Amino acid sequence: MTNIPRLKSDDILFIFIDLQKKLLAEIDTAKKIVDNNKVLLEVAEFLDIPTIVTSQYRKGLGDLEEGIAEKVQGKVLDKTTFSCKLDPAFNQELEKYPGRSIAITGVETHICVLQTALDLMEHGRNVAVVTDSVAARKDEDHQRGLNRMEKSGAIMVTKEMLIYELLQRSDMPAFKKILPLIKK
Repeated sequence: MTNIPRLKSDDILFIFIDLQKKLLAEIDTAKKIVDNNKVLLEVAEFLDIPTIVTSQYRKGLGDLEEGIAEKVQGKVLDKTTFSCKLDPAFNQELEKYPGRSIAITGVETHICVLQTALDLMEHGRNVAVVTDSVAARKDEDHQRGLNRMEKSGAIMVTKEMLIYELLQRSDMPAFKKILPLIKK
């Protein structure tokens, strides 16, 4: 029998990478990225999924986009490494969730998202990249980043694919709360 990785709400961690206003200002699809990530933050809250949220060198690149910042539960880890996995504070937080699969979103696809995904997979984590919730300034970089992660073993999912896989059923109490978010 083939081992097919499945994503489950009781065994997943969401990582939101560097959704900062200054970085998003350079990305054509920023509104869609912000909207999708806001939905995923709400889904994480409804399904009690832990999250880690990062920023890249906040002193120089500024704060998270306001709509994202409003939805964040807990602290934002500021880093100067491109891979989150190279940051000691991130690793300390990650250690609280051993063995969990990880869903990654954020910017930029070919830099921080890619390097984080590769490092997490190298350390044995099952990684899903939410393709419609990551972005880069240039489409070529975005596409190459997605391709490299997929060829390296990451699972490529859309926001809606991920949400329905985590829900598993339409008779879950959270489904009625989440459905309006999906239909937005």
